Amino acid sequence: MKRYKAYTKEKGIVETDNYDDICDLTRHRTDGPAVIQYYDNGLVKYEEYWVNDKCHRLGGPAIIQYNEDCNIEYESYYIKGTIYTKEQYDKKLLKIKVQSL
Repeated sequence: MKRYKAYTKEKGIVETDNYDDICDLTRHRTDGPAVIQYYDNGLVKYEEYWVNDKCHRLGGPAIIQYNEDCNIEYESYYIKGTIYTKEQYDKKLLKIKVQSL
């Protein structure tokens, strides 16, 4: 199993052992993480959500890192490439929802 699986506009799904192989591609996926890194045992180590090559997720953290026990070690929140604290993210998300009414 390759260490990384990435969803890209140019090449579709790319599986590689080198993250640099996907950095010059347009990372994009709307129905799940666009970049997934795996431990050697096949468990997910890291997920990144990207839309049109901008780190982005409205349904939770856009970057999630897991330990080998599958517990979350780290999360960060992005909307359209801008990083937010959890509190800022919650406020921004509420504003987006209100504007869509």
